[in-house]
Amino acid sequence: MIDLHTHTTASDGSLSPSLLVKSAKKVGLSAIAITDHDTVAAFERLEEVEGLEVIRGIELTVFEERYRDIHVLGLFIDPSSQALIKKLKELKEARLEQKKATVKRLQELGYDIGWQEVEAEARGSVGRPHIAKVLVKKGYFESVNEVFDRLLAFGKPAYVERTSWLSLEEAAALIESAGGLSFLAHPYLYPYHIQELVAAFKEAGGRGVEVYYDYVRNRKLSEQESASACALARQLAERHNLLKSGGSDFHGESKGQVLGEFKVEERVLEEIKAAL
Repeated sequence: MIDLHTHTTASDGSLSPSLLVKSAKKVGLSAIAITDHDTVAAFERLEEVEGLEVIRGIELTVFEERYRDIHVLGLFIDPSSQALIKKLKELKEARLEQKKATVKRLQELGYDIGWQEVEAEARGSVGRPHIAKVLVKKGYFESVNEVFDRLLAFGKPAYVERTSWLSLEEAAALIESAGGLSFLAHPYLYPYHIQELVAAFKEAGGRGVEVYYDYVRNRKLSEQESASACALARQLAERHNLLKSGGSDFHGESKGQVLGEFKVEERVLEEIKAAL
């Protein structure tokens, strides 16, 4: 069994790259894709483990006039791609300014939170979940989800937009320039018409859809609702002649997840490799 959507401490996961790899092997997975948010830092000193295939990946954030906060997975990318590295540096700088502005906004709203605290919580690339964790630790809220619902989600009091983003077309092209294949991540999570979004992704040059996804743990759907969401995604992928991918979106303790609980069959990876 495999998992083609995981995160490490290089972005907002709870396990280091090496510990994630070792844990994946321990729970019996044969392959995983490390797909950190807007960074390839996990691959700088990654220790390989015999018997486990580690796929170089990324999860890019799209923000454009039509669609806000859409995630695009890149699988089988070359982390040393100069075009990719250049764009990621630009995005990192914009993200850093956004997060600093978010902390300042929270201070203006009366919350006792400092930038150094957030950096210490992140241990890597700073994301909104790290800001949320600090607020939870300080007793302002009960959970990270509550922080997002009340403060950090789009349109909420502490939400700050970035100055640099990617469009669907740019995300797909950037992944292709790095030798990878682009997949629309968890299509059922967005507040958009799923049929329209998948069609737009195909038109933008996207190559596949994440059709196997753990909506039970990541969106609190029932098993039946999650199965229906995945079935619809598979139908749309087939209708548009797109590849199929799947994964748990593993982050670890921040989402209360256990690595290996959500598994995808190896045939999914074989079909992706055939497309390469």
